[in-house]
Amino acid sequence: REAVAARLARAAQVTLAQNQLDRSDLLEQINAETSAIATATLPSVVHLSVRSDNGQANGSGWIFDDRGHIVTNAHVVFRANRIRVEFYDGRVAQGDVVAIDPLTDIAVLKVDPGAGVTPIRRATGKPLNAGDRVYAFGSPFGIRFSMSEGIVSGLGRSEGANMLGLRTGYTNYIQTDAAINPGNSG
Repeated sequence: REAVAARLARAAQVTLAQNQLDRSDLLEQINAETSAIATATLPSVVHLSVRSDNGQANGSGWIFDDRGHIVTNAHVVFRANRIRVEFYDGRVAQGDVVAIDPLTDIAVLKVDPGAGVTPIRRATGKPLNAGDRVYAFGSPFGIRFSMSEGIVSGLGRSEGANMLGLRTGYTNYIQTDAAINPGNSG
């Protein structure tokens, strides 16, 4: 008798949950907003193919301004002989390193912007909180123009060793659980 009552209670909970989902369009709204984020962001993401004396590497970056400046990670372009920049619309340009900061693992590239370069929209200035949704864009494992989702896992984190194996004392990093894989650098 108790087993039957438990099954009936579970079935009633399932039915109530399904009815609640049928009455709400919240998931559709979240999907629409996530799709809008992808549409607004992907044209500002670039795929990088880098050739150096150590071989070939891939990474990603984002268009900073309409003059053709691109932000990426220093370890992606460090000692590069050639940097091929692929835009979301399929155009390809030669990238040149403007600056590298190995302590923070940040680099700036410059390309001839041509027509239709889309700088990324940057932060609004609103405070970031643990639990906020975040998105990572890039080319994980060479799969160009991908997007992953996660949350802010923590704020005010200290860094591990940088690309030179040094600890710099920089702090206030953002920790996320969004999937970041090789090729998302940038």
